Amino acid sequence: MAALPYAVPCDFFHFEKPDRSCAGSYNDLIYQVFLQNYDAAIGDITITGNRSNYVDFTLPFAEGGVVRIVPITYEDDNGIWTFLKPMKKDLWLTSIAFFFVTGLAVWILEHRTSSAFRGPPSHHLGMIFYFPFSTLVFAHSELIPVKASSSSRINDFT
Repeated sequence: MAALPYAVPCDFFHFEKPDRSCAGSYNDLIYQVFLQNYDAAIGDITITGNRSNYVDFTLPFAEGGVVRIVPITYEDDNGIWTFLKPMKKDLWLTSIAFFFVTGLAVWILEHRTSSAFRGPPSHHLGMIFYFPFSTLVFAHSELIPVKASSSSRINDFT
């Protein structure tokens, strides 16, 4: 207060009992400000949602907190299985299960009408695993056949 270019009359009081013991917690101090027994409170009071219901807080003057700088260490620096770490085992198993279910669904829908889905049982099992993999890896460039109506004209793509 002495550093201000003008005089501000103020009195500082400790939040204590007559026997000089603490008069309560920070919540009690905030509530006393709310009851206008004190005009303001100065100190290291944490801003919480409950306390904000009773009084207004100014922005902190200085950033507080503990900061540490520690080196990053990796358990498996050169491991070939590092790409598996972002997902847990349960999520990997679920992804593999859906991968298989997708191939099975396509096989069920296509094996009666498409000649590519015919052959011995090993060929069927191979197609169940190959089709979902191929949709992830290969860009399909086949054109989708369009049925022309009498009112529209479609250009020949060949």
